[in-house]
Amino acid sequence: MKSLIIIPARSGSSRVKNKNMAMIKGKPLIYYSIKSSLQIESTTTIVSTNSPEIANYSVSLGAKVPFLRPEKLSNSTSTSISVIIHTLTELMKNNLEIPEVIIFKPPTNPLLSSTSIKDMLNLKRNNRNIDSVMSIQVPRVSALNHLYFSESSKRIKTQIYDINGTRLYDNERSQDQPRSYANSPACKITETDYFIKNYIEKQIDIEKCSGPTFNYKSALGYLINKLEAYDIDTNDDLEMIKMIVNSDMISREKDFFNHI
Repeated sequence: MKSLIIIPARSGSSRVKNKNMAMIKGKPLIYYSIKSSLQIESTTTIVSTNSPEIANYSVSLGAKVPFLRPEKLSNSTSTSISVIIHTLTELMKNNLEIPEVIIFKPPTNPLLSSTSIKDMLNLKRNNRNIDSVMSIQVPRVSALNHLYFSESSKRIKTQIYDINGTRLYDNERSQDQPRSYANSPACKITETDYFIKNYIEKQIDIEKCSGPTFNYKSALGYLINKLEAYDIDTNDDLEMIKMIVNSDMISREKDFFNHI
């Protein structure tokens, strides 16, 4: 099964300045995603960027940047799905090899291990009848704790969700509550045909492409650990990742986090 990893890495960021080149333990953020991706055998890694600086650095590590992403697809309102469609369109236009599956791996989860990517790819390989495999996590707060809050009246309504019929106050002890799961943006693997049929063949303007980067109607989940699921969205997140990377949590698991 031929696979392609796409790492989206535009220049600029509305919340974290120059996020993809932010330094963590002496290396730019994007370094860690490229290093873990390159450990996946028989898989090509492409970095989708509008930045010559990011492109040159990515190529120096061994990733491919066969084309730059246009600025109109590289602003704060650009969608992730447009990155995938642009990459596939350019591959087709240049008569380059089209993969069977797309692995979408944002650099904002730098602790995602190559082991997890390999396991997700194997799960996909063994389930070709399912379009997608996505990373999931156990959230710090159970979905049962979510509630409705009116900012005007300050009234709240609890127990708005249940898990298999169990609600928040059905069990006094939290350890007796059913486990809940949440999506993680760390990695999504999807059949290439899904993107071709739903976007390219329909000739949807790339700038207008919107929607999830996987088929949520036909998907399997792969549970990653809390460190792998840590996502950088703010400067506080970035500072926390710097602390984690330099901590015993990583050094104790150096074989697992062998890209750090």
